[in-house]
Amino acid sequence: MTDDQPLRLADLTPTIQGYLMAAHALGAGGEPVTSSAMAERMGASPSTVSEGVRKLVALGLAEHRPYAPVELTATGHSLAVAMVRRHRIIETFLAQCLEYPWDAVHAEADALEHVVSDRFVDALDAFLDHPRRDPHGDPIPTRDGRVDPLGDTPLDSAPEGSTGVVTRVSDRDNAVLRHLADIGLRPDSRVHVESRQVELGIITVSLGGRSVQVGTPVAAAVRVRLDEG
Repeated sequence: MTDDQPLRLADLTPTIQGYLMAAHALGAGGEPVTSSAMAERMGASPSTVSEGVRKLVALGLAEHRPYAPVELTATGHSLAVAMVRRHRIIETFLAQCLEYPWDAVHAEADALEHVVSDRFVDALDAFLDHPRRDPHGDPIPTRDGRVDPLGDTPLDSAPEGSTGVVTRVSDRDNAVLRHLADIGLRPDSRVHVESRQVELGIITVSLGGRSVQVGTPVAAAVRVRLDEG
């Protein structure tokens, strides 16, 4: 690419796009962006991911020094956010218009996001009336890369007696998503933390007028915006 022809998503292979998404997701989640962490997230070998990171650096999408975390450049970050937008808009379309269950949209969007055009994504966005969140509650970046602030707390860290609204849930574990759907713990649900039995790994919450016990691994996948005061 020359200086007057910046990289576009269409210029990147699906594999490079996957590396960008993994690096962005780790950084957004506050985790160190290392080759080993990316390998675990992508289900790939560390040596394969190390080679992928070298390609990101060669393309000007990342910077990496030995024994230091991977850092996306401004271009890499911009393209990663565009991929996030594409992925979450497709998820929203699948859930709202094709009635995909929320534990199936992630994998389907993973397959589709690499082959659709920016024009198609913009058309979906307009058709859906510019949604702000995907089916799991994650914010959808705008076309210019702006993202709504989160300001939420993991449910497993919420204090006993606190009340709030579920903002989003992790889409990394389909079994957890199915369990959350079964008990009705979804984005926009109001919850009250009745008790925390840390030694037993159980949090009891009031949800829709009933008490529900939630294991701490499941609670860790749920984010809540706590009421003030």
